[in-house]
Amino acid sequence: MRDKEEAKENSWLVRSIVFLGFVALVFIILAIVKETYRKKQIQKEIGALEEEAKKIQVDNSRLADKLTYLEGRDYQEKEIRDKLNLQSPQENVVIIKPSPAGSTTGNPGANQVPESQKLVVKTTNPEKWWNYFFKY
Repeated sequence: MRDKEEAKENSWLVRSIVFLGFVALVFIILAIVKETYRKKQIQKEIGALEEEAKKIQVDNSRLADKLTYLEGRDYQEKEIRDKLNLQSPQENVVIIKPSPAGSTTGNPGANQVPESQKLVVKTTNPEKWWNYFFKY
């Protein structure tokens, strides 16, 4: 009888140890899965930050090039000429006035109407105001 009771106690002990081992195994597997997921998330974040770092480096190099250009002599001369209307001693300035709207390029006297044949339209002051406000 004692053997049966000892066997029963040993079987219960073995079952409880197996059950506790199974529970411990489940906790270990869950911890491994959780850490693996967290590692993937961190790797994803590292990749995004590396991409952002590359973009910032490209922007920095572009801005450095622009700064070099803005500090250069060519840009300063261009700004002086544009803003202060200055010229270098070797330059000659030529001013070209635009032609009137009615004249043509080419032969200047070909399409002009003599002064006696031109139609002169006189408008009154109220008509001028009307045209000013209501016609484009």
